[in-house]
Amino acid sequence: MANRIECSYENLSSSFLLQSSDYQKQFCHLYAHRLAEMTRLLKPLAQSKWGEDIPIMKLCELRGEQDVHCIIIGTIYKHQAHKPSILRDISEENQLAPQPQRQNYSEPGDKVILEDELQRARLQGEHITGRNLATGIVCAVKGGTDSDGYFNVEDMLFYESGPQKSLTASKPKSKLVLVSGLDQLQSHNYVDALNMFQYWLSGSFSNSSDAASTVRLIVAGNSVRNTAVATVPTLQVARSQANANDTVQAVSQLDSWFAAWAQALHVDVMPGAFDPANFMLPQQPFHKCMFPLAGKLSSFQAVPNPYSCRVNNALIVGTAGQNIADLLRSTGLESSLEALRCTLSWGHIAPTAPDTLACYPYIQSDPFIMKQCPHVYFAGNCEKFETELLVGSGGKQTRLVCVPSFSKTQSVALVDLETLDCREIKFQVEAE
Repeated sequence: MANRIECSYENLSSSFLLQSSDYQKQFCHLYAHRLAEMTRLLKPLAQSKWGEDIPIMKLCELRGEQDVHCIIIGTIYKHQAHKPSILRDISEENQLAPQPQRQNYSEPGDKVILEDELQRARLQGEHITGRNLATGIVCAVKGGTDSDGYFNVEDMLFYESGPQKSLTASKPKSKLVLVSGLDQLQSHNYVDALNMFQYWLSGSFSNSSDAASTVRLIVAGNSVRNTAVATVPTLQVARSQANANDTVQAVSQLDSWFAAWAQALHVDVMPGAFDPANFMLPQQPFHKCMFPLAGKLSSFQAVPNPYSCRVNNALIVGTAGQNIADLLRSTGLESSLEALRCTLSWGHIAPTAPDTLACYPYIQSDPFIMKQCPHVYFAGNCEKFETELLVGSGGKQTRLVCVPSFSKTQSVALVDLETLDCREIKFQVEAE
């Protein structure tokens, strides 16, 4: 087994750990705090870009006046006719006309509305394309009003995920492995690939030098299952008991895999959308009793989803993919990489929460705001491997990584934390 290099590590996910479980609050507090915090961050950027001569105003200050040229900071709301609705679900239960299920409910005619603390206004202009926007984004818009009550947008500004510390060279070099969608319930179809992955981690494939520089493995969700539990109308009790037994067995098998991997390097395990964990974001770490073998090792830890840490000088932020999947449903974005790039530009990990993505009803904070620009930003459980080195203003560089589901591709992502180079490693075994 390869001798691993030592590197510094800091867990920065404390903001995603819930200190209480109060679900009696309304989500208006979360939106209000998001707008207040993002307004504070966007104001100096807007004045720097557009000058201090253009006033920053509230929508209520316009009072229906025409030709008022100003800057408005607010939250985007997209009016979508086909968006999931509890009222529609109730009408279907009462045998009214059912609506067809849609994988994507974005339409070219979706209305884009900007709202602040007191008022809202319909946006229009060549910079406004509903296809690329989602409910929950906070932005600054420059423009003016017209006689029809629209706000004509001349330019838009997003927070773009805050400042970034320079990535200084570290000695020796260190690499990060990202894997997701292990789907242990179906692992009998690719157990050879899992074995090859384990040998590769331990440096048993004549790759001891590369393995020595691989210092950390992040498992980005859906380790137990990769799809929702099937519901059967008949024999429901027996079926649910069978599902429970399968889940317990899958977790036990995962414990063995994680224990073996944690003997080779540090392993961080995140919950996913279909894992036995809480449903709302942020998902809390798995309880330590679920992995008795791996939990004995200091190199193993269960972490929340989203997850943030710093390895050497590199800031790493990522999710198990729920935020990206929800964006693809509610917008016209065509790829996971495009959606990941947009969340970084908007400066928010999960803008559609809590509108169409379930999240905890925070009262005094919004932990999903990206106040620092990460060096590595990933999303798990994507259809395929995609990556891009995004260069932002001020020389910021972020490696975007769409981590493929291992159950579908038998592949992982390997990131060099010094150069931010990224490549896919495949462990597919050809059937005889």
